[in-house]
Amino acid sequence: MTARLSTAFHTISMALGIALIYWWLHIPYLQTYSLQAFALIGLVYFFVKGLSKTKAWHILPAFMSIETMLATMAFLLLIGATGNTSSWFYPLTYIHLFFVIFSSRVGTSILVTMLIILFHYGLSPNLVQHELVSLLTLPIVMAFFIFAKLQHEEATKDQLIIAEEEIKLSEIEAEEFQLENFLQNFLEPKITQFEKLLEYPGNLDVIKGQLHLIKIEIEKLLSRIKAAG
Repeated sequence: MTARLSTAFHTISMALGIALIYWWLHIPYLQTYSLQAFALIGLVYFFVKGLSKTKAWHILPAFMSIETMLATMAFLLLIGATGNTSSWFYPLTYIHLFFVIFSSRVGTSILVTMLIILFHYGLSPNLVQHELVSLLTLPIVMAFFIFAKLQHEEATKDQLIIAEEEIKLSEIEAEEFQLENFLQNFLEPKITQFEKLLEYPGNLDVIKGQLHLIKIEIEKLLSRIKAAG
C-alpha cells in the first residue's frame, strides 16, 4: 500500500506539481518533449501503483498519496501541451478532478481545483467564450464530486455500523444458544437427578460432587460469555 502523506505535505506536493508543469510548458525547449515527459510520468505512476500491490484495474490514486500528484502532473502536461482548453484531451480534466477529489481531503480538492483553473488561464489568457465556459464549469463539477464523495463516505459508515451490529447480534445469539444448551442439556437433567438422589439420605456425598460439577460448568459458561463480550 502506498504511504499516506500528511494533509499539509499532500497539498504542498500537489501545488508544486502543478507549478512544475506550468513552468515546463513555458519553456519552448522543454515543451517540445512534453509528450515524452507525459509518458515517463505515466510509467512512474503505474510503477508506484505496482509497488503498492494493488489490483491492475484499480487506477484511482491511493488516498492522500504521491500518486495523486503524479496523476495531476500527467493530466495537466498532456492537456497543456496539446492545446490547453481547446485540446481534444480537455474533457479528461473532469476525470482528473474525480481522481483528485476522491483521493484528497476536501480542502485540498478545492485548492487544487482553483490552481487548475489558474493553470489553464495562465497558459491561455485570451480564452474564447466557449473555452471560458468550459473552464468555469470546473467549480460546479468539483462541488458535485465533493457532494458525491461525502454521500459515499456516509453510506460506507452506515454499512460499517450495520456490519458491526450484525456481528454483535451474532455474538448475542451465540451466547443465548450456549445458555439454552447449558440449561436444557446439563442443568435440567442434573436437577432431575438430584430429585432422585434426595430420596435416599445416603447420597449426600454424591450430591456434593454433582453440585461441584455444576459450579465448574457454570464458571466455564460465564468465562465463554465474558470472552465473547
